[in-house]
Amino acid sequence: MAWRNLPRRTRVAITGAVCAALVAGSGLVVWRVLRPTDTVTTATRPMPKRVIPGPGALGALISAPLIVGDRIRIHAAPRQVWADGPADYKYETSALWSLRRWPAELVGIVTVGEEPIVVSAWSDGMLVGTDARDGKTIWSVRGDVLGDGYQGRRTGAATVYDPPGLFTADGTVLTTGGNTITAYDPTTGAVRWRHELPACHGTAFTGATQFLVLDTCAHTLLRYSADTGAPLPPLGTSPTAAEPVSCAVGASDCLGVRVTAADGTHAWLLPPAASGTEAPSIPLAAPGALITGTPRAPVAVVTTVNPAAVTELTSHDPATGEVRWTWRPQPGDPAPTLLPTGARDRILLVTPDHTLIAVNAESGKELSRSPLDLYYEDPAFPYTLGHVYASGHYLVLERLRPDTPADAPDTLYYPSPRPVLLAAS
Repeated sequence: MAWRNLPRRTRVAITGAVCAALVAGSGLVVWRVLRPTDTVTTATRPMPKRVIPGPGALGALISAPLIVGDRIRIHAAPRQVWADGPADYKYETSALWSLRRWPAELVGIVTVGEEPIVVSAWSDGMLVGTDARDGKTIWSVRGDVLGDGYQGRRTGAATVYDPPGLFTADGTVLTTGGNTITAYDPTTGAVRWRHELPACHGTAFTGATQFLVLDTCAHTLLRYSADTGAPLPPLGTSPTAAEPVSCAVGASDCLGVRVTAADGTHAWLLPPAASGTEAPSIPLAAPGALITGTPRAPVAVVTTVNPAAVTELTSHDPATGEVRWTWRPQPGDPAPTLLPTGARDRILLVTPDHTLIAVNAESGKELSRSPLDLYYEDPAFPYTLGHVYASGHYLVLERLRPDTPADAPDTLYYPSPRPVLLAAS
C-alpha cells in the first residue's frame, strides 16, 4: 500500500516510531562514545636499557617528563599518562605504554619504589597505580579529590613536578584532599593511615620518613611518621611560615626545612631514617641555602648571597657552619643562576649565555661546563626558566618566554613549540 494511501493516524504512528528508534540509536552511539572509560595500552616491547649520556643538551620535548632509572620518561596530558624511551632521545617517541581516562582529567603524578610504580591522581578522586615497566594497572581506589582538573598547560610540568596534594615518603604515597591526610601502600592501594588536617593548614611537604604540615592558626609545624601515621613532636616555636628545602620532586622527599618565627629564621635537617632526629642548622637558615649529600658523601649546606646571580658558592658543615670549600665563576664569566634541583651529588648552575655548569657537591670542583643550545634551534632566542627537574644524570628545563604573564595563551607563554629542554650533567 502506498504511503499516501495510509490513514493519517497510521502515518503519524509510523513516523513517531521511526523517530524514536533514531533517537534511541543516537543515544546509544553517544553513550558508547562518551561513557566513562579507562583505556590501558600495555607495553609490547621491553623497557629501554639505562643510558648515561655525556653532559650537555640532548633534545627538545613538547612535554616535561619524570625520568625513571635513567631508562624511561613518564609524561602527562589532560586525560593521559604515558611512557616513552630511551631517556636520552631528543624527541618524544612512540608510547611504551599508556593510560587514558574519560571524562576525568589528570591532576598529578608521582613515582615510588625500586621497581617503580606510577601513581596518578584524577579529577574524579581516583588514584591509579601503574607498573612503570609495562603499564599494567596494579590497583585503583577512590580517594579525595585533589584538584578540579588538569593544570599542566602544554608541557605538563606543573602536573609532574608539583602535583597538588600528592606526595611520597618512605615507600608511601600521601594525599591531602579536603580536610584529610591519607597514606596509601603504593603496591596495593590500601590505606595505611588517615588523619584530619588542621582547620587552617598551610604548606605541606614530606621528608624522607615524615609528613609535615603548617597549622597557620596554631602556628605549629605538625609532623607524622610517613609509615605509621604516628604523631611526632612539632618542630620550631610558633612558626608563621615554612619552606621545604632541597626536595627530590615538588614537595616530596625534602632534606630540610626553613621556618620563619617571631624571633627570626630557623632551619633543620630532616632525618634520612625513621630512627634519626632533626638537626638544627644555622647555615641552612640563610635564604636560598641548599642541602647536598648522598649515602656515600657527607651532608653539607651550600649558600650563596644571590641565587639568581651567583658570584660565590660556599659549602658549610651543617652543624658548625665551618667552611669546607668555595667555588667562584671563572674570571670574566657572567654570574650564573643556581638551579633549585633535587640533585644531591652535584650543584647545577646555568649562565645567561645558556651554559650548564656542574659542581661536585663534596669537593667543590667543577665537573663539567657544557652548552645548552641545540644545533637546530636559534641560539639567540631568549628564555627564562619555569620548572626545573633533575633525576639521575638528567636535567629538564621548562623554558618560558620572558616578561609574559602567567595567564597568557600557550602560544605566547612558551618561546617554542618544543619548550622543554632535555640535558645531562
